[in-house]
Amino acid sequence: MEITQAMRKTTKDLMNFLDNSPTAGWAAHSAEEILKDNGFQNLQENKKWDLKPGDKFFINRGGTATAAGIVGKKGISETGFNVIGAHTDSPGFRVKNNSIYEKEGYIQLGVEIYGGPLLASWTDRELSLAGKIVVEKNSELQTRMWRSDKKMLRIAQLPIHMNRKVNDEGLKLDKEKHLPPILGLAGEEEFTRQDLIDFIAHDTGVPADKIKEFDLHLYDPQKATFIGLKDEFFASGRIDNLMMSYSGIKALSQLQEVPDKTAVVILFDNEEVGSNTMNGGGSPFLQNFLERIALSQGLNREDLLVALSNSFVLSADGAHAVHPNYPDEYEKRHKVELNKGPVIKLNAMQKYASDPQNTAFFKELCEREDVPHQIYIHRADKPCGSTIGPITATRTGISTMDVGPAMLSMHSVRELAGVADAWYMIQVMRALLKN
Repeated sequence: MEITQAMRKTTKDLMNFLDNSPTAGWAAHSAEEILKDNGFQNLQENKKWDLKPGDKFFINRGGTATAAGIVGKKGISETGFNVIGAHTDSPGFRVKNNSIYEKEGYIQLGVEIYGGPLLASWTDRELSLAGKIVVEKNSELQTRMWRSDKKMLRIAQLPIHMNRKVNDEGLKLDKEKHLPPILGLAGEEEFTRQDLIDFIAHDTGVPADKIKEFDLHLYDPQKATFIGLKDEFFASGRIDNLMMSYSGIKALSQLQEVPDKTAVVILFDNEEVGSNTMNGGGSPFLQNFLERIALSQGLNREDLLVALSNSFVLSADGAHAVHPNYPDEYEKRHKVELNKGPVIKLNAMQKYASDPQNTAFFKELCEREDVPHQIYIHRADKPCGSTIGPITATRTGISTMDVGPAMLSMHSVRELAGVADAWYMIQVMRALLKN
């Protein structure tokens, strides 16, 4: 296949988005910057909304989740909603609250695991910190985003001389003992939590006594990059699932005309830990968002229920590309590849929400846009992961299907995807939203 300049430009913009989004909060912020640049108005959940056809708007929930929409030209009870859902969080490590300690002459940072990262991939690489800080200003508490570009942390592996079986038996990491990263060498004076706050204060210009709390995560500051003999791949952290978060927001922001059907993109948080939070897919975030759009149009409860029955949700998340070194790990008739277009995900145990009707609809959408598509089914003898798709379908009763880009090294600190696939996804997503 030919990778076009448009595909490369799309992926280059995606890589900038990834570089600027080290945490879920930063991802929501990056998405909202795209929306603001394209004329979307920032509304507040704690205020009444007055929306009319053609209005472009978004809200932020909890600093880490975003929902955006364009009110369609036709009545919502007649057409319903077209919705794209993704999530802003990625597996990794969260800094423990009282996290600083000294051991064997080193300063270390206590961490706990967030989601299901490939632990070994985080070792022996330079890491940094990003997240949220809570600041007191004018007797009020405000949350601000913070990140450090300084490479300051490392989870060092034991040398092979002390772990001779590691290459034959694999790296085994005790989650409590072996994962705390090294921050520096201990000095004559103990390095404390306050010293970390002082570092943040110096970096932000906020007085240390005004920083009241923080929520920090480890991240890999290495930039996203094209790789491969013909630059047909790109590597980055957090491709799962920021590639789909970016694609959904980009598709919505690219709509040139007001769609007939109200178009919505929602980026949940906390998918990697089960979605059962106020910002997650298990919350009423999406239902409330859709209902408030309907109420702003003067509709009643029955009108909303009719609208939901006419709606469609596209749950977009990464799919497992076949690995050339482990081909037997995949269902042999449903192997999917990089740069071959969106992957429709099916599962008999309903780990994915796709059904025959919405699968047929999505295939037609792809064919109309001249976009290739693939079908993925997990091996029957292996447990299958899940997405926001089944959760969203259960919460809303809306017809939902699961798709995503093929990728390798899912949940690694550095994942791999195809240069064509973000462009493919945006074409289909835009077609759906203007449908």
